[in-house]
Amino acid sequence: ASAKAVTALLGAISARPTENGPREQFLALAQLLDWIQRQRKTWGELQATAGAEMKSGLLAAEALFVSARLVIEDEHAADESRVAAVAVLGRGRDQQDADVVQLAALLTPASPAILQRAAVTALGRFNRRTIPEHLLSPWANYTGAMRDAVVSVLLSRPAWTQALLDRASAEPELRAQISPVQRAALTQHGTAAIAERAQAVFGAAASSDRQKIIDRYLTAMTPLSGDPRGGRRVFAASCSACHRFGGVTGGAVGPDLATVNDRSVGYLLSHILDPNRAVEERYAFYTATTHDGRELAGMLAGEANHAVTLRGLDGLDQVVFRRDLKSLVSSRRSLMPEGFEASLDPAAMADLIAFLAGGPDKVGSGPTAISLPQEKSR
Repeated sequence: ASAKAVTALLGAISARPTENGPREQFLALAQLLDWIQRQRKTWGELQATAGAEMKSGLLAAEALFVSARLVIEDEHAADESRVAAVAVLGRGRDQQDADVVQLAALLTPASPAILQRAAVTALGRFNRRTIPEHLLSPWANYTGAMRDAVVSVLLSRPAWTQALLDRASAEPELRAQISPVQRAALTQHGTAAIAERAQAVFGAAASSDRQKIIDRYLTAMTPLSGDPRGGRRVFAASCSACHRFGGVTGGAVGPDLATVNDRSVGYLLSHILDPNRAVEERYAFYTATTHDGRELAGMLAGEANHAVTLRGLDGLDQVVFRRDLKSLVSSRRSLMPEGFEASLDPAAMADLIAFLAGGPDKVGSGPTAISLPQEKSR
């Protein structure tokens, strides 16, 4: 871009706001800032080398940085204007530290979803060691879409990726919430040291205490044959509150077990006795607290810019407007509880797995031997 073209753009940026308010000015300023970044310069450097006319335009445009901070804080401003304002924050000559803090403050469930995602993108532009902490501190309040966006940004810089692995190593619940696709990106990272560390971190994901219980059940179940008819009765008594399967009427809170592709004993037993080993986002447990003191719990059944929908264990949906949210916290755990070993002995578990592994077409076929792996489940 020539100096003349930049000066003309600055004139448009500094013009009086249109009927859409300053949104169009923010968008134009963001385009100029992107161009400056591609030239590997900063706003201050451009100003230092500019001619008199361009320098005047740059000084006039600086008022928009102040305006952007005010628009972001205005909860009554249009979402589109606030998102456009986010795109320019932190890219002026000064107040970068304060702008980072202001952007991080948007990472709350009370903010419109589109604004939260814009803030994550904006924070990703800052090459600062504090950014991972700003992005990871609200992790428990993030929905699945937000967690994916945050991890994507943290994957953009090796130092940030290491910070993510630090947290994942220390917090099993956070580790379980990183999607399989992003786990693959970590364990197959182009930097060998990061890939090796990620493989070690995610290889240690299973709870050792839960694994001992799984191994004990595998040993006890090896000589048994499971009866799918008995398993159907076990399923109706212990699982149908959340699941439907094999003609047994149940709730719609848990996964559709008919779609489970891996019906091996090891897989089914591991997921029954250690449900938090790999938590699928749509079945994670959330608690919403509202400003008027209500507390609602359930899985996240829907998410929009200005509302979230929680599905309770009774299967009923409740819509909560974001403006009413004081907090929205993921337990980082599955809706399915641990502790089934307290109510299901190995024989009952063998029946249940015969029912689940054989599928509904096997229910009336009598006892069916279940083939157990010779090695312990891992």
